[in-house]
Amino acid sequence: MKSSTGYAPNAMETQCLVLLARLGRLLPRHLHLAWPTTTLRNAYIYLNRLSAAGLVAYIEHFEAPPANRRTRKNQLWKRHGRIYSLTPLGWDYLKASFPHLEETNERLAPTYFNPRHQAEHQIEYADLVTSIIRDLDTIPGMVGMSSYIEMDLSEQARPRADGIIVLRRWKNATLHADERSSCYPWLIVARQEGQIDELFAIEIDRGTEEASIITGKARSYGELYDAGSWKKRFQWPLIAFAVPTERRQQVIFDAWDRGWPGGPIRCTTFDAIHAHGALAPIWTHQQRIQGERILHANVPLLRSSWAEAVIA
Repeated sequence: MKSSTGYAPNAMETQCLVLLARLGRLLPRHLHLAWPTTTLRNAYIYLNRLSAAGLVAYIEHFEAPPANRRTRKNQLWKRHGRIYSLTPLGWDYLKASFPHLEETNERLAPTYFNPRHQAEHQIEYADLVTSIIRDLDTIPGMVGMSSYIEMDLSEQARPRADGIIVLRRWKNATLHADERSSCYPWLIVARQEGQIDELFAIEIDRGTEEASIITGKARSYGELYDAGSWKKRFQWPLIAFAVPTERRQQVIFDAWDRGWPGGPIRCTTFDAIHAHGALAPIWTHQQRIQGERILHANVPLLRSSWAEAVIA
């Protein structure tokens, strides 16, 4: 299908557009991470063609050094390169070509850039999601996935997850499934009998928020859980934090327990995701059992009991 400017994206360029719709913003390396058979050079070619056709736009992004007077003079701004996003024309093309992208009424990706609004935050989210896409084939029974950014989990817009990831699999699968979504990895068909969806509320924490903010977020999650209104829309998500350091991970665990004692949560570091992928057993799970706070290290993102049974 051609866009209104007469350009017809090829299959890989179409995948780029769909991924942008799911992630909001990405770097060329995210295409290479999601589909390792696509070279980084080709990723730039695809995105440059889409940019020339007016379907995507980009900004050159540089990450500022830490605001520390002692080290600031010796540190340079870190260049991430071009961060791409869909244009209104790109959105119109996708909506006409793939009406299923507007599943339900959840928010998808923003159209316009705000260079000062959490660019690094979204880069880390894109790292996490594209690492999942890369490794989906390693999970027996996987049907497909969906991804939504900045999704409101209640009608009161609190809490709002940085991202919601849905992984659909055959409930009792121990072998790789032959039947998948026709637009794998994205889900475009209704869930069938024998399939289950696992939801993950992703929180990207770059260590800039006070612990009290995390405590307040935990309290919001706990209040929503107790209210039970979420049952009308989805199963309860597994809440997973990605953070810069193990020290920050402990801050998150402590702050979370103050806001929602006993509320289960998982946490890992950006480095672990970059090195092993988000589906690997790199997560630490915190919960309370008979009033005692328990940490379970080295668990996978998927529900542990099932994952441990089928991933050997």
